[in-house]
Amino acid sequence: MNENGTTKSPWGGWLLHVVVGTGLTAVLAWLAAPPLAVFVAVLAMGIAHEIGDGDFLRVNGGPWNGLLDVLAFLPAPIAFWATHLAT
Repeated sequence: MNENGTTKSPWGGWLLHVVVGTGLTAVLAWLAAPPLAVFVAVLAMGIAHEIGDGDFLRVNGGPWNGLLDVLAFLPAPIAFWATHLAT
């Protein structure tokens, strides 16, 4: 499922957001970026993506639609940051 599908289920879109957030986290971790920088980079990318989609606009269900989509990007960077806080 992709974001251009005609179905209304958010799971396909949120899953895609999680995959992209995980991929960016993996690349930045491989480049040895600091954990906080990884979190900020993924957060900024998610916000920029949702602004581009217009998901913060009231017409498109915003601001909640955009906020939930941004949160979908963050599980991997949060986990990466949390694992580095313990050390």
